[in-house]
Amino acid sequence: MKKIILRLLSCAIVIALLAALTIFVIIPLYTEEEEVHELNPRVMFYEGGKTPLKMENDKLLFELDPTTTQFKVTDKASGQEWLSNPTDAAKDPLAVAANKESLQSTAIVTYSTSSGTVVLSNYKYSIENGNYDIIQQEDGSIRVDYAIGKIEKVYIIPTAITKKRYDAFVSQMSSSTKKKLSSNYTLYDPAKLDSKKNKDEIIAMYPSVVEQPLYILKSDTSENNKKKIQDYFAEVNYTQEDYEIDQQLVASAKDNSGAVFNVTMIYRLEDGDLVVELPYSEMRYKANYPLSYVTPLPVFGAAGTADEGFMFVPEGGGALIHLNNGKLQQNSYYANMYGWDYAVRRKEMINETRCSFPVFGMAKNGASFLCLMEGATSFASVQADISQRYNSYNWICSKYNVLHADQYNVSAKTAQLVYMFEKEVPQETIVHRYRFLNTASYVDMANAYGDYLEARYPELTAASASEVSPVSVELVGAIDKKVVRFGVPVKVPYATTTFQQAEEIISDMVGRGVKNLSIRYAGWANGGVTQKVMTSVKVQRQLGGSKAMSQLIERAKEMNVPLYFDGVNCFAYDSGVKEGFIAFNNAARYTTREQVYLEPFDVVTYQTASWLNSYYLVKPDYAKRNTDNLIGKLSEMKAYGISFRDIGFLLSGDYNPKDTVTREEVIRMNVQSMLDAKAQGQRVMIRMGNDYAMPYADLITDMDLTGTPYNIIDEAVPFYQIALHGMKDYTGEPLNLSGDYVQEFLRCVEYGAGLNFTFMAEDGKVLQDTYHSNFFGANYASLAEAANALIVRYQKDMAGLNRQRIVYHDWLTADVSVTGYEDGTKVYVNYGSEAYAEGGVTVQGRDYTVERGQ
Repeated sequence: MKKIILRLLSCAIVIALLAALTIFVIIPLYTEEEEVHELNPRVMFYEGGKTPLKMENDKLLFELDPTTTQFKVTDKASGQEWLSNPTDAAKDPLAVAANKESLQSTAIVTYSTSSGTVVLSNYKYSIENGNYDIIQQEDGSIRVDYAIGKIEKVYIIPTAITKKRYDAFVSQMSSSTKKKLSSNYTLYDPAKLDSKKNKDEIIAMYPSVVEQPLYILKSDTSENNKKKIQDYFAEVNYTQEDYEIDQQLVASAKDNSGAVFNVTMIYRLEDGDLVVELPYSEMRYKANYPLSYVTPLPVFGAAGTADEGFMFVPEGGGALIHLNNGKLQQNSYYANMYGWDYAVRRKEMINETRCSFPVFGMAKNGASFLCLMEGATSFASVQADISQRYNSYNWICSKYNVLHADQYNVSAKTAQLVYMFEKEVPQETIVHRYRFLNTASYVDMANAYGDYLEARYPELTAASASEVSPVSVELVGAIDKKVVRFGVPVKVPYATTTFQQAEEIISDMVGRGVKNLSIRYAGWANGGVTQKVMTSVKVQRQLGGSKAMSQLIERAKEMNVPLYFDGVNCFAYDSGVKEGFIAFNNAARYTTREQVYLEPFDVVTYQTASWLNSYYLVKPDYAKRNTDNLIGKLSEMKAYGISFRDIGFLLSGDYNPKDTVTREEVIRMNVQSMLDAKAQGQRVMIRMGNDYAMPYADLITDMDLTGTPYNIIDEAVPFYQIALHGMKDYTGEPLNLSGDYVQEFLRCVEYGAGLNFTFMAEDGKVLQDTYHSNFFGANYASLAEAANALIVRYQKDMAGLNRQRIVYHDWLTADVSVTGYEDGTKVYVNYGSEAYAEGGVTVQGRDYTVERGQ
């Protein structure tokens, strides 16, 4: 009987817990009514004059044409004029009507419907119809408000008006005006309605006509006549209030019930820069027509077929697309800022597009501009295309996501898909800073960007990089490997480099003459490289445990080698309740409320590969708490520094409708984590080097120097590296894991980058039957001689250059580049197999040489 009672009691407790979970968690999550952010768009009509609006300082002159809202910026130093839109866009012989409209637009919006997306240019759907307003504000800035859509203009004239009120206003008009006005109105008298053919229609639209005589505006009145009638009534003080009184007589007044959007653009001059702002808070839309994207100034500075120069795109370290390059068979350029947002679903992945720094620009005919993107950059993508494809112009711009969305499968019994959007726009502001330069050199443009970064971030100062070229080495601690235990295959942490072996490798490299060596130790806790969530941080006993880790930390300090411990907190690998991860509570969500469960993509099929390790994207606040745990543990262990595997490289939001966290908010959280680590005395290492994290990092590793070689691109250039050189230590990707280590090494030489390696103590054979085949070329013993010799030679040859600015870069031939430094030193790199000998300089094939300045 006792057992039965205990069982019944246990069942009752379980049922009660499930009921509580359902009532207080599951039901509220999926059934609570949500507020839909809908700010009905305002409709406005420009009533101002035709005199250009101006802003001017000692460097720039800005002139805006109020009849088109297009503008011109004149750089006073050079006399160069930069136009918001090409002068002869409407006459472009290559462009069809829709493309001509885009060429004349200052903004383009994209919205979604049940059947797909629709693109509206603000020239066709706002400017041409006068659906905008212009205000020159007290601070001198110019604000332009657009209503974009199919809008019927509203005239302040009575559509219907009582005979008594009509006669009162008309009595104040001249005889000629009375005659002109009367020709546009028809008097409907209740006593004579039966004689009217359209009697039923008139009564339906103007019900009071059966009770009192009304003057009704003729339905075929032209827009020109409406404008004249508005002037007639305005002369006798017919006001908005009068209009609203008379509109009450209309039973079914027309409204702009279709897709209409508000976008505001604010222009101001700041020293030598034109600053353009688009506040998200001013973007309005109707719930049935969610606003997906906005593209500001899509053809600013566009270059024609006769212009010479290039477009600069932030691909890798930077890349150039030559104007009019004729590559019409290739796709136009497109890349996401900071890579893909993992909280947005994708079903296949052919190529991972990403940019690490938010800058684009153009050089033409001896002058150039840079667009420095300062606000809402994580929502942006960069686009560029050449002339002759759709029109006669080369153009480059950025496109911003407004509302994220994902498809939701309504039922397994139907193929119907429904898009679910974010409920409100982010509270951010798009900011473009256009900087104008009297040069067509990408080196000068890059150094101008470097000056901008130095002025913006107090953490960046000239000549603050290390004196010696940096060397970064990642040591692979533990990996997860399947082994047989009692006849059963189980996944366990397997040591590939113990703490003791790590000390030996560091000691060996220092003993061989390697200087400025930094170590990143990966896989040291919570299961190894495929790290479990850090709700608590447990040092791997397979590596030697906490005591051995403390000894390694002390020995590294004695050898003056910075030792960083690696961690990743945006993903949950192999983690469950035991590790403190509950997917229902802790996983990020798509806009569809589904948990973000990620499967890697197959490099052959481009589809998801379910046979590979899958994992969750976690909520940003959960990731922040675990990051705090990691920082706290390393502080407790008195570690030199922390290495973030995700911060500064990966950036994802959380679009749970009940608690949305945007990428911009995640940026602020990531920066705070870096500052928290520094506040506890730790140095910070990051990968890739996204611009928002770069100022706070002591070392940036794994920079993608060249990016993806899109066919439309003509050449890769070290733009980002030129901007940072002398202010920040950075390295390229691991040489020993690259497909061609000589090519990667030479690229580091050209770009002034430090060297990067990944090592482990164990032989590569231990990686068989694991998901870590990318470490097959990492055995230190087999690489020690060649790798250390390469490092020593490089640091010797590049001595004294790491703190200098790069002031020159060019290609002497298709295979030979030259990079010049402040002191006159030139570094020649030969990527070809044949020796190069010109002008007293000789460079062997697949090698480099350094010519010291005087």
